[in-house]
Amino acid sequence: MRRFILVILAVVVAACTASGEEAPLFTMEEAVAIAQRDSIAAALADLTLEEARLAYMEVQANQILRPSVIAQQQGEDAWEAAQAARQLAELDLALQVEQAYYDVLRTDLSIDLAKRALEQAEAQLESTQVRHGLGMVSDVDLLAAQSQVATAQLEVNRAEASGATARMRFNRLLGRELDAPFRLVDEFAYEPVDMSLEEALTAALNTRIELKRARAAVALREKELMVNDNEYTPSLTIAKSRLALERAEAELREREIDIILEVRQNYQAVREGQERIPILETNLARAQETLRITGIRYEAGVITAIDLIDAQRAAFQAELQLIQGIFDYNIALARFYRSAGLEPR
Repeated sequence: MRRFILVILAVVVAACTASGEEAPLFTMEEAVAIAQRDSIAAALADLTLEEARLAYMEVQANQILRPSVIAQQQGEDAWEAAQAARQLAELDLALQVEQAYYDVLRTDLSIDLAKRALEQAEAQLESTQVRHGLGMVSDVDLLAAQSQVATAQLEVNRAEASGATARMRFNRLLGRELDAPFRLVDEFAYEPVDMSLEEALTAALNTRIELKRARAAVALREKELMVNDNEYTPSLTIAKSRLALERAEAELREREIDIILEVRQNYQAVREGQERIPILETNLARAQETLRITGIRYEAGVITAIDLIDAQRAAFQAELQLIQGIFDYNIALARFYRSAGLEPR
């Protein structure tokens, strides 16, 4: 069943253009599509692919004058490798955009939380000043309330600075002006998913582009050795071909091990996130209940303002930790799907 802890919609940030028009709305899918179309990273990847295509055409032209099975195979392999590299660049860019999207949502929530904490601290200071004037609280309580306001303002400034940076990074990935306004549509949520490690490992070993390229490299080296392994080829050339094949096979095994390790690590990160978030939820509920009781006790004159401020701070930190926990979970889930070569569910 779908469980949402925190939700952030497009209305969180009412950014507008200089002309007064509303800022564009982006879903995650739209943001990825824009980045793959307009970003500098995509443009550079396209240029690299075009350079590889021209090099392949040159190899084809040279075959007319100096035919060579090996040269032809090497040229085709290089062209296929360039195409695979372009696909990898596209996948990596999509993951970066997804991470940046979640980061903007996270910082928006952090800003909202910091502002609420500041309003609470200012209200507490006003109440403390009145009580201090009546001789009901000490100078220490008043100083603590003033310090709490200053600290809360610092948290707001820090959150807004982080939010501005997150938005600039997001715009950069999409190939937009750094300060271009936008609003996000998708939700910042915790949604548990069922995962199968075995399914993920099988998918990764079957679909990861890096492994396909490593296997193609082995096939190329096998063909080179087959062509060279004859009585007319110098023994040194044959030995080099065998070494090249052994290296390609070793690199394939290494790549398989690396991918298995990557999938397992990302799987564990998602599992830890699923286990951690309920704990953070409980911590927040406890902190909020403690704050409620502390407020009642403060109004009754049983405790000092410092005790109330400590409870407010604890509730603020608990909610901030939950926001960060949901962010970490979503990023871990995105990395898991990417490493397994699976589509997000």
